[in-house]
Amino acid sequence: MPLGIFLLWPSLHLMYGLTEHRSQKIDAKRRYAGRLIIILSLFFISQPYGLEKGIFYWLFAFMAIALAFVQLRVWHPLLVNIITISSMLTFLMIGGSYVFS
Repeated sequence: MPLGIFLLWPSLHLMYGLTEHRSQKIDAKRRYAGRLIIILSLFFISQPYGLEKGIFYWLFAFMAIALAFVQLRVWHPLLVNIITISSMLTFLMIGGSYVFS
């Protein structure tokens, strides 16, 4: 799986959070930081499959992760925190394995 996919969930969590229900109430700094993480994830989409396959996987995963995020945010907000932590840890572990191997 491309490394950038593991940054999608934390970016959505950063942009939308759990308690805000109207986008006007979300702090602009959080929105910009979330967008920055999405852009950062685009830099990692070519690892390990190449650019064309990486873009396909990234777009498909972005749609699926966004759908799951919205549903879990509404019905099970505690799971959003757990998935965010596990996604960031997985990004660090897999990214570290690419760097140190």
